[in-house]
This record gives sequence, C-alpha cells and structure tokens, in this order.
Amino acid sequence: MKKIIYALVVILLFIVGLTGLFYGLFIFWQPLAYIIGGLFLMGLSLTLNQAYDNTSERGEN
Repeated sequence: MKKIIYALVVILLFIVGLTGLFYGLFIFWQPLAYIIGGLFLMGLSLTLNQAYDNTSERGEN
C-alpha cells in the first residue's frame, strides 16, 4: 500500500511541476509554451509507443 501512495505522490508532483512550467511559459511568451507543450506530447507519445509490448503480432515459435 505504501508503494501505491508513493507512486501517486510522485505522479502528482510531476503533474503539478509540469503544469507550473507550462503556465510560466504561457505567461512569459504564449507561442513558446505551445511549442514546448507540443514537443513534450510528441515525445511522450513516441516513448509510450516504443514501450508498448504488442505480443499479438509476434509469432508463437
């Protein structure tokens, strides 16, 4: 149970930090926030795509 709480706290801190970063960039210069946000989302989607283990396409040898 403690590992689940720890993981949730880490995820929450990450989300709050990321939100603060993008909000600060948005206040500083709006297009920069959109550019960095788009690159972050593209990198996240590529990372999740590579991390996904699709076993249905593998041959059963």
